[in-house]
Amino acid sequence: MTEKLHGMDLKEMSAEIAKSRKEIAVLTASLAKVNGGKNGKSTVEHEQSGFRHGLEVVGARGGEVANGLSEEIKRHPLISGVTALGLGFVIAMLIFKRSA
Repeated sequence: MTEKLHGMDLKEMSAEIAKSRKEIAVLTASLAKVNGGKNGKSTVEHEQSGFRHGLEVVGARGGEVANGLSEEIKRHPLISGVTALGLGFVIAMLIFKRSA
């Protein structure tokens, strides 16, 4: 059984985050193309407002995910602590990997 965060399971949230990342990449590429070309100022302003809107959407979604994770940590503090310890250990092993 998957755990739900604000009515969404973790797979759905991951899909939403991936979708938002793709949208940001498209907006960034569009902005770079417009700035590199000789288009009018109104086009640049339009692209920048679209980029800002995309950032606002991603920021709002990130806030929702953070709040959901915060609630999960409050509901399951022991499991959260063990998970954080395990992730820290794995990250430390990757960072300080010894050459054999």
